Amino acid sequence: MHNKLGIIDKTEELKVLLPKLTKTNAESGLLASSDPYVAVGCDLHNVETLAHVLQDHLRIGDSSVAVLLVSEVSTAYMEKAASQRVIEWAATLSDVRFCLLEQHLPDGPSHPFAETMLAHFEKLKTPLNAIGTMPEMKHRFSKAGWPDAGIDIRSLWELWSDPTFLNAEQRRGLDKVEPFDEWEEFALFASHYFLLLAERKADQDWSYRPYRASLAGSTSRVSLVSSPSSGESPIPDVPQEAPLQCPELPGKHVSRRFAALVPATSEISEGEAVGLLGGFGAQERLTDCDTFSRTEDLLPIQGPPMRTGIMCHTVTRLGATSNCIMTGGRTSPDKATAESWTRTDGMWRRAQSLPEGRYRHCAVSLKLPTAPRPAHTVLIFGGKTSEGHVLDEWLLWMGEGGWRTINVAGDAPPARFGAAMITDSREGVSGVLIGGMTSAGRVLNDFWHWHLEADMTLHCRNVTARASAVLRTNATILGRFGAQLVRTNRGILMIGGICGGRILTSQDEILNMKTLRTHPVQGRRPLFIGASITDVDGGIIVLGGGANCFSFGTYWNKPSILTDDPDASLRCGWHLLSTQRPESGMAQSWDMADRSFQPAQHQSQQPNGHISQMPSDLRLPEPTRIPRRSLSQGVDFEACVNEGRPVVFSEGDIGPCTTMWSNSYLKEAIGSDRKVVVHSTQNETMDFKNKNFNYVTQELGTFLDNCAGGGKLYLRSLSRNAPSDQPTNLADDYPEIAADFELPGELIYVVENLHSSPLRISGPVTMWLHYDVMANVLCQVRGRKRLLLYPPTDVSYLGFDAGASSSSLDVFNAGPGSQRSLVHTHPYEAILEPGDILFIPPMWVHTAAPTDGMSIAVNIFFRNLQQNTYAAGRDVYGNRDLGAYERGRKDIERIVKSFDNLPDDVSGFYLERLANELLEKAKAIGQTSQIHTMYAELS
Repeated sequence: MHNKLGIIDKTEELKVLLPKLTKTNAESGLLASSDPYVAVGCDLHNVETLAHVLQDHLRIGDSSVAVLLVSEVSTAYMEKAASQRVIEWAATLSDVRFCLLEQHLPDGPSHPFAETMLAHFEKLKTPLNAIGTMPEMKHRFSKAGWPDAGIDIRSLWELWSDPTFLNAEQRRGLDKVEPFDEWEEFALFASHYFLLLAERKADQDWSYRPYRASLAGSTSRVSLVSSPSSGESPIPDVPQEAPLQCPELPGKHVSRRFAALVPATSEISEGEAVGLLGGFGAQERLTDCDTFSRTEDLLPIQGPPMRTGIMCHTVTRLGATSNCIMTGGRTSPDKATAESWTRTDGMWRRAQSLPEGRYRHCAVSLKLPTAPRPAHTVLIFGGKTSEGHVLDEWLLWMGEGGWRTINVAGDAPPARFGAAMITDSREGVSGVLIGGMTSAGRVLNDFWHWHLEADMTLHCRNVTARASAVLRTNATILGRFGAQLVRTNRGILMIGGICGGRILTSQDEILNMKTLRTHPVQGRRPLFIGASITDVDGGIIVLGGGANCFSFGTYWNKPSILTDDPDASLRCGWHLLSTQRPESGMAQSWDMADRSFQPAQHQSQQPNGHISQMPSDLRLPEPTRIPRRSLSQGVDFEACVNEGRPVVFSEGDIGPCTTMWSNSYLKEAIGSDRKVVVHSTQNETMDFKNKNFNYVTQELGTFLDNCAGGGKLYLRSLSRNAPSDQPTNLADDYPEIAADFELPGELIYVVENLHSSPLRISGPVTMWLHYDVMANVLCQVRGRKRLLLYPPTDVSYLGFDAGASSSSLDVFNAGPGSQRSLVHTHPYEAILEPGDILFIPPMWVHTAAPTDGMSIAVNIFFRNLQQNTYAAGRDVYGNRDLGAYERGRKDIERIVKSFDNLPDDVSGFYLERLANELLEKAKAIGQTSQIHTMYAELS
């Protein structure tokens, strides 16, 4: 208390609240007082002194005084007998309420979280002497004289799960503080703390207490399907299966959680090895892969060459082969990846990205009954996006056709993430979906059966009531978040995770889905949070997992085996063989045909039964839709620039230009006789390289009328005073209309780094394919425009000559010759409406075509790279190549010249080797570069 008084002395805000605070200079008892505040320092072991001081200064024992006692994790440190005397003394007051927040042991001291918590306080030499269970604490209050009907006790996790205590919007508010995904850790912490509210008043009618609902939530617990009433034991009252044990495997281990299991690299190694890829490690998210094996002579399992470590991703095996596909995952909770990788014959390569980045989604392997051979594929459901949206989308991998959205017939499971899903049999088209979490942070307690029909529709049926009837009062253990469904010789087991309202205990953490009975776990057990569990030869092994146990420390699992044989860990032979970082050379070369990006409209079956495409099919890849972000919800534009991927910004205000800039207005404001230089062509598509257009000078009024009449004309404004030397600026070159256009405040970064702002007006003509060295935003003012964009790593397939920033390739109407190159590209598409703003990163190849005649836009170029990287000298159009490239081309000339005195075959030999070295370095940089990826891989 003396320390608290010292804090008051140093805090002006508190001194203002306590203007007449008078100190007594006593060592104990009354230390200070003011009108609204009394500071009392007293040893709680001496209850008599405490009662005397409070009575003297506050008349606390008078019947007219209502008392609220608040104890926030304080009496837990006292010996139980001493803290009991405090509870008994409080019960002697006439009108009293006791609010107690304290730790408890819902699953005993051996639970991994409890073990970590208790060890922490022991280390601090402040042991929790009075800690017990909620039933014990309620009994202590009752024994002390508090009426049973006046005692409410609930864990913090139960309160969180109760909508009468926190509504959905209040729970969603957690994500507004910061992006949140530590749900299991939050549930463990909240399950080990309780809130008790006890009341005692002589004339109180305890049979009617509606006023208490606002203090401790609903006393009826109707919102929790099977949450135990306060103080009841969570141990199930249903028959149980045989108990299991989980002894640790011998040898070393790598700490990681929320990783993904990877099958062995060949069918020969099936059952002999398994990989554990990525996840969150002791310091960071990981890219490496552990190989666990029962032998010593296996090659290590490796993951794909990811740029950064991820967690909460999935790796799904394709049938009985060693081939698999990795999808989704995240770095931080607001950076989900849409990336997909396939491993075929031991080689990882990029597959078509998911439509949107997601993590904590479900993925299962299906066997489609196609002719002439069945096809193995992957079905995905749900997940959470970077923006915090929870998905209800079903996706089916179509091989070269990418990801296909599957429609649901009849009832559809609501959106969720962190659910568990498995097929009914190892190779089938039906399965179950269980649990997960809503966007409001509530664990769903439902059970769905689904079946994929031959017409690719999904039929879902809610079978929750049937399962709940079997589990009876223990039905809450069915719906879980973060659980795993594992196929074993005991049947399908649901293991771990968290459930709504209470903690899963050693008695019910493992549920046999065949019998709906639990397998108790005896002895020491791992924390079934973030663990990866699979059935292998020798038993069920538990790899990775653990949790950050609040401020008490982090609990990491050691590899273990789930079995009914206590000596199985010594006999099974499984151990960590190696930990291997990914190698960029493992990935298929980017100049090879990556057919995983091609839509398979004519599909065949490979001998291994995977969906493939006929080699003769040269259909182009379907463009990925560029995502939209609403400016009304706020954006970090500089972060978007740094990510280096295109984005369409909508619902922003670019000024009255979208309604004012009609042809008649522009003629009147600028002047109909204003001379402008425009591109004029007879072709549908302009070609800068072959110059299939002429530069002509027209009056503005004539030009606008011709565009409106369908003329194939295009204006890119130039500097009015120095068109050959200076970039154009809308405010300088068209001041009459500049005030009509505004850039939203969220894009201030563009203005601060401005290069130029050309006005673009065109008739029904397509712009040539090109790239800009400057980043830019294209602000659509009038008309609709379709754009195709390609990432920088596609440049080799798009027909650019050395040193040229424009190509003659018509990607909107590609002929057979062009298609052979375009099948290797990764196009992105945007349709711009008036008011839309498209961010085009530097070096992204693009072209544009109006979709309904005339188009007007303002294009703003800006610098986002270091100033010294741009080439010195003039750059009127914002597309002069960087200085390093210009110098590099000169270096190439010097290198070639240095071989002049050698025979041609010798020169060619070495120049080709040098070229290959340069190409390999370019590939390595491209594979690790953020701008290589399909959109939303880490958005």
